[in-house]
Amino acid sequence: MNLAMIKRAIARHRFMKDAPAYREFLEEVRADGDVWCVPQREIASWWEQRQEASLTLDAEGRLDTHLENAVVEVDRTELRIPPFPLDSTSPDQGLPTLGTEFSDPFAREVISHLGYGHMLGSPENDPSLESRAARIQLEELRRSAEKHQRFDEKALDRLRNLLREAHRVKGLPELRIWTLPHRDGRPYRAAVSTRYDVDKAIVNLPAIHALEETFGLRSTVYLRPMGLFYGNREIRNYVAKMRGHEVALHGEFVTTAQSRFGTEEAAAIEEKRTLAELVGAEVEGVCMHGGELRTNTTPRTRDAVEAAGYRYETMYRNGYYLPLHLPTTKGVRRTLSIGQHFADISAAGDRSFPVNLRDNFLTHFRAARAVGGVFVPVMHPLYFGIARYLRYPENVYRLGAFLPVFVARAIQIKSGRNYVNTVE
Repeated sequence: MNLAMIKRAIARHRFMKDAPAYREFLEEVRADGDVWCVPQREIASWWEQRQEASLTLDAEGRLDTHLENAVVEVDRTELRIPPFPLDSTSPDQGLPTLGTEFSDPFAREVISHLGYGHMLGSPENDPSLESRAARIQLEELRRSAEKHQRFDEKALDRLRNLLREAHRVKGLPELRIWTLPHRDGRPYRAAVSTRYDVDKAIVNLPAIHALEETFGLRSTVYLRPMGLFYGNREIRNYVAKMRGHEVALHGEFVTTAQSRFGTEEAAAIEEKRTLAELVGAEVEGVCMHGGELRTNTTPRTRDAVEAAGYRYETMYRNGYYLPLHLPTTKGVRRTLSIGQHFADISAAGDRSFPVNLRDNFLTHFRAARAVGGVFVPVMHPLYFGIARYLRYPENVYRLGAFLPVFVARAIQIKSGRNYVNTVE
């Protein structure tokens, strides 16, 4: 029996109070002033458009792009809103290019990820770029993405230095599309996109959103259309009150594959379809549920997500603050991977919890801001008010019915493990 797990569950319900820490964090975000606070769906939409965008330079030396609300970073120091004229340039030479040897999907992914889409698509290699050195960095980036679901920052920086030198050979400052859009001519320096894993307390969401809306933030709510602790009625009631927030899927592919659908791929498709029917809108995002002492992630989960046509996923916590398309043996995945960075359940479940949670949120936010990135905090509505959740008799009944199941599963789990089921 894993007694430590039972003690941890009791401590969480006693000490975890998300609202005070979250409010203090949002006050810091508002004071910053240059933060984009939107659901993951809008992050994904922007990033996909940015991946396809490029810069143009006309004969008069005027720089522009067709990407709406784009910002251009000049020599890593200045953010400017296009169109604008470039100083001290030779426009007749044009922008630097990479050539056809960089036309494979992964190379295009990395170059566009960095914002240098204007360097792609040339029929010939440009001698201003040292191709062999660039290829070495691309291989290092592929390895880090395959192993850690992120790009290695040192390899990215080495590649950027090569791309900067290619600009200088052309008599140009280093130019790239900035990672985030602008608002009324003021570039965003970071994004905050909150994720809620709604394991149980869907009834707490309206009060949480009321807090967020006082700070101008809209979040993404991951719901369980086939979960144990709320049903269709509660989902429909929530959606009727939701204003501008996003519903995504808290996937249980292993569990529902075993109970209903047979395979993870079928489960990924059917859970998505079921939730879309309940909310009356397309479900674009997914993360995996790891509650009730069961895991729902296997080596096949990525492929199931891809096959079901999700636009993005937030499955990985790896300290990386920019979205990316992960590599495959044939190219890159269609599904965008948006990292998630710190969860309320990762903070110490004791009296230090509010300060610990706030400080971790601020640490990750500042790290995201340093790279123009996206910080995704992860929270559970239950810890915004257990008493509010228990005001509803059906919730008390559901929790009471599950308690013997929880104890039985905890007895089966060996010390040092987190889940009762093993997956291969």
